[in-house]
Amino acid sequence: MAVSRTAAIYEALKEELLDSKHPAGKKLGIDQIAQRFGASAGAVREALARLTSDRLVIAQPQRGFVVTPVSRADLIDLTQVRIDIETRCLANSIERGTLEWEGQMLAIWHKLSNTASGRDDPHQHRKWSALHADFHDGLIACCDSPWWMHLRDQMYMQAERYRRMIFPHVQVKRDINAEHGQILNLALGRDTQGACDALAKHLQFTTDILLAAHVPGLSEEEAKADVRS
Repeated sequence: MAVSRTAAIYEALKEELLDSKHPAGKKLGIDQIAQRFGASAGAVREALARLTSDRLVIAQPQRGFVVTPVSRADLIDLTQVRIDIETRCLANSIERGTLEWEGQMLAIWHKLSNTASGRDDPHQHRKWSALHADFHDGLIACCDSPWWMHLRDQMYMQAERYRRMIFPHVQVKRDINAEHGQILNLALGRDTQGACDALAKHLQFTTDILLAAHVPGLSEEEAKADVRS
């Protein structure tokens, strides 16, 4: 029961952190969280420890747990590393992809391309985001390297945090269905280099759009600032 309780708190807090419901640098009080979830301090502490592994939370001596800071410099660095890792996973997945994988990707693509992103509707956007994650997860599903997949999942989570935080401020229009469709067609056509290039361009374009939004809290100065109390 304690394990499932910890898992439930972990999942709930993870979604809150990805949705920026806790400001970057904020101290997370264990007692307050325990009271909110009706759980023990130990269960909350375990959940926060798991979130430190995800790099969504930082454990600091004498201060406890704080929300990991965000910055433009971090987003740029994250994107460069993510492109390197995710294209490696994609190349491996294309090499090992089966007919079943192709069918699954076509099914996911059909759902995603026919689902509105719901820019002004949080519930609809969450539905689209889940399908979007399924699409990118599916592309690299046949990669046979557990370590590459683990690193890729970490990068995706961090990128998703930035995307959710900045998305409401983005004004640039893009044909994201066309971008996804191009990546998929190249992958299913076993054009490994073409698919990897298209994926890299897609990920970089997303970051360029996010950086152009000039969202408060992502200044170069804050990239160097200490975590707030």
